[in-house]
This record gives sequence, structure tokens and C-alpha cells, in this order.
Amino acid sequence: MKKVRLLLLGLVGAAIFGTTAAHAEEEVTITPYGNFESESVLSDSVEPDAAPAISRAAAAPEVTYRTHVQDIGWQGWKKNAQVSGTSGQKKRLEAIQLKVNSGYTGDIQYRTHVQDIGWQAWKKNGQTSGTSGQKKRLEAIQIKLTGQLAQVYDVFYRVHAQEFGWMGWEKGGLPAGTSRYSYRLEAIEVKLVPKKNYVTINTSAKTSYRENKKYAGELDPKKLGVPNSYLKNGLKLFKDTKSVEAFALSVLNDKNRKAVSCDIYQIRQGLKTIGYTVDFYFPY
Repeated sequence: MKKVRLLLLGLVGAAIFGTTAAHAEEEVTITPYGNFESESVLSDSVEPDAAPAISRAAAAPEVTYRTHVQDIGWQGWKKNAQVSGTSGQKKRLEAIQLKVNSGYTGDIQYRTHVQDIGWQAWKKNGQTSGTSGQKKRLEAIQIKLTGQLAQVYDVFYRVHAQEFGWMGWEKGGLPAGTSRYSYRLEAIEVKLVPKKNYVTINTSAKTSYRENKKYAGELDPKKLGVPNSYLKNGLKLFKDTKSVEAFALSVLNDKNRKAVSCDIYQIRQGLKTIGYTVDFYFPY
């Protein structure tokens, strides 16, 4: 388990975000409460691992991909972090194909989380993942490399999701998108990056995946008149510090999330504490 340190900041520096409709006469404030920092992730990210014992191919591998879009059908092939899909048109992705042109052994494999179906089986090398003609949205995706290709390169990908917009970059078979929110994917970008060319921590990175899971002590922000914009990227509201700290630790210690640190905030209305929320920082 990762070693985690808690740094209490104190209730200082209130930042006014606005007022709720139910209590327009009292301002709602969000105040720093504390910070969790995952020491093992930060230290591991500073120094790259030794380079794999495989000679690099003469030409860099290239990933290409295309998506099947609502009302459009199959779009043209894109490559190397180009956008496939749409944004601002509210059109769902329904299927995807990916392939890699490479001098290394190994495949690109992928699977999608589909409306009313869930996670499909893994596909590879240009096979179709998703559906066509069934009007079912893609909700999340996992992509990974195998063989020599996986020893020399990582595959990075990010999605444009309904309600969230562009989410954070993910890599190595971990999920990007949402599940059980019933939100559609609208676009995707995919790229290959040589191993360990990304050691810098980007503390402005967004969360790459959302799972609509209920946690102990979690409150319903809508019932309390707290909009999502108040909830940072944790998108959850908790009744007390014990609950929010337990949630924060569960994310920091989850190897599938890879958060490097987080800030905890207290949300108040006038003199009354409404609850606590959390803002996570992710690499890439």
C-alpha cells in the first residue's frame, strides 16, 4: 500500500463561489481544509526506470484509429493524437477500430463499455469494438499494447465525454470515460509515447475515469443545492472529514487511479457546514 501523508492546512482563505437557490441570502464558500500526498507515487515518478533491453526500430510506430459516430457512420482514419469523433454536436461514439504500424512484435488491444451491454471482450488490430446499427453509446474504453511494442512504448488516450468534456490522459489498459452514469463518449485521441518520456507530474491534469459508486458518508449535492461546479474533480460531497478522508485515501491507494495528491475542501453556507469535497491531481 502506498505511504500517504496528511497535511492539515487550517480553515483559511475562503473563496466565494456563489449562492444556492434555496439560500440566496447566505453566501456559499469553499475553504481549504487539508491535503493528502502520495509520497511513493511522487518519488517513483521523478526518476525513470532503466530502458528496456530492446533495440528501437528504425521507424517509430504509428497508431491509427477511426470511430463510428451517431448519424455519421464510420469517419476517416486518424493518427497520433488527432481527434476522432465530434464535440459540441451531442453525437455518441458507437464503435471504434485501432491498429498500429510497427516494426516490433505485439498488438494494440482494446475494449469498450457499451450502453446496456457493459464491457465487451478485448479486440485487436483493426477489429471493431462497440456496435453499429443498434444506436448504443460507448461509455468508456481501455487500450493496451502487448509484446515488444509494450516494452518500448506506452499508449496514451483521452476521451471527450458528455457532461465532462475532455477528460485526462490515461495509459496502459486503464479505463477512460465513465460507467453507470449513462454518459456518452463523443470523441477520442490516441498516441504512442516512448517509455519514460513523461516523468513530469502535471498537477493540472484532469481525472480520466468516473465510476458512479456510492461511498460511506456521501451526500446528494442536488438535494442540498450544491452544483457540480462546487465539487472539484472528485464530484462527490461528504458529510464529515472522516468520510471524505476515507474516500481520498481509497483513491490514492487505488493502483488503477494513480492520483499523486489531493486537496480537501470544506463547503459552507453562512456559518453552517454543508459538507466536504476533494480535488485530485493525476500524472500525465
